[in-house]
Amino acid sequence: MSSKVLLAACLMILSASCRQHETAPVTPAPVAQSGVPGIEMADTIIYQVIIRNPNPDDTWTTYCLSGLNRKAFIDSIFNMVYDSKFTAFNRETREKLTLKQVKDMEGADGFSRDKIGMIQFTEAWYLDPVTQSMSKKVLAMDLGYDYYSSDGELVGYKPLFRVELKK
Repeated sequence: MSSKVLLAACLMILSASCRQHETAPVTPAPVAQSGVPGIEMADTIIYQVIIRNPNPDDTWTTYCLSGLNRKAFIDSIFNMVYDSKFTAFNRETREKLTLKQVKDMEGADGFSRDKIGMIQFTEAWYLDPVTQSMSKKVLAMDLGYDYYSSDGELVGYKPLFRVELKK
């Protein structure tokens, strides 16, 4: 009987060693602490989005912005700053701005919320291979207002302030 047990043990060992082992593809671990499902593709990515078409003849930009409620978006950001739900920061120095400083910006000659034409987003990007979806988490927004040359041509955008969202 012991020879049968020995033979059975040898056969099990031999069959296990001959079997091909599948290796699972190595993928980065999902980021659970962020509350966003998926694999982190970018912990920080920064890009600008034009939110006001400076050229009425540019029908493509007009079409691209047709779904944006720009006024409500800008007003909401300002309201959240004034309600202390967002903190405004100097974009260059990263120092906190007081509510008085923000109000002074709004009261400056020539300022109008209508001139805010760009937002620079700082985001984290996630890809979920299970659901085949991508999500983004906005970390910060920098507001920029239109800057024109003396002949009325748009030169670019000047920073107004930055707001950072909860991580």
